[in-house]
Amino acid sequence: MRAAAVRRPLGDGRTLYVLRPDVVSDLVDYMRNDPVGGLLELWEVLCPGWRDDDVPPLSVTHHRLTADQGSTLAQASIDGGVLAGSDVQDRPELILDARPDLVVVLGGDGTILSTVRAMRDEQLPIVGVNLGKLGYLADFTVDELERHFDRITQDPGLINGRMMLDVEIVDPDGSTWSGLAVNDCVVRAGAPFRTVGLSISIGDHPLTTVMGDGLIVATPTGSTAHNLSCGGPILEPHLDAFLLTPMAPHSLSHRPVVLDSHTSIHVTAAETNDGTTDVLDGQTVRPLPAQARISIRRAAARFRHVRNPEHNGWDTMINKLKWGQNPGG
Repeated sequence: MRAAAVRRPLGDGRTLYVLRPDVVSDLVDYMRNDPVGGLLELWEVLCPGWRDDDVPPLSVTHHRLTADQGSTLAQASIDGGVLAGSDVQDRPELILDARPDLVVVLGGDGTILSTVRAMRDEQLPIVGVNLGKLGYLADFTVDELERHFDRITQDPGLINGRMMLDVEIVDPDGSTWSGLAVNDCVVRAGAPFRTVGLSISIGDHPLTTVMGDGLIVATPTGSTAHNLSCGGPILEPHLDAFLLTPMAPHSLSHRPVVLDSHTSIHVTAAETNDGTTDVLDGQTVRPLPAQARISIRRAAARFRHVRNPEHNGWDTMINKLKWGQNPGG
């Protein structure tokens, strides 16, 4: 009988664990029904007998961890270089503390986006394994990951460096907030859903004021996300450029534009609603009061996306977004 997990020492005190696809599938189903039990089962697969004498025997199926036991499990995972779920979201520094060569993300595009933002300025290569719905950035199935794993770990030519956005917001009272975006920075009108006025400058030069439902500033990676839904152009993801796409502008002349990434974009919230927000990658939401100023620049770090050697970017767009296909099929 084949082992559930194969251990490969890396020679510097770390160990790489490779799980069989059927084990991954079983664990994913397990975690959907019982996240805590699934985490324990994963640890049992990776490191049988990890429990020490100070921790009471734990039932994988029905046990709910106490705070002390949860802390012990988390520390054991950290010591073993294994990160899971909320460990990454709540303490993003754990990714870098584990000193991985690359990060394999099991989930969908949203999981990848949150993981990339968690790594901030110290980006590691991301291998996306699609366990969600569309999986546009999650380029691998579990079977494809198994077939190509050796090449993934050895071929740096599979890594595509992609531009990200460095976003800073200055409120009217002078307080500041900053964040990183992989796909886009979106100003949404919000309740009570009247049009908002957004004054846009490129560098030091005033450009225009858009009245409408909001504004999308996207990367080429994000060109196939919210930007696409609002009629913006599709760009090849390796390009360095900003996409500026108004959302339902109350004008016949405001159209999407593509800007050089070496410039900066400044958006002043001239007229807002009580519910107007600034949203990064559809996940990080921040209220945007009137007269707040958003500054957007190309981030110093780059999203290091590992591509599937069986696909190219156009394959993904045709097969997953059905681009260029006639209505009749």
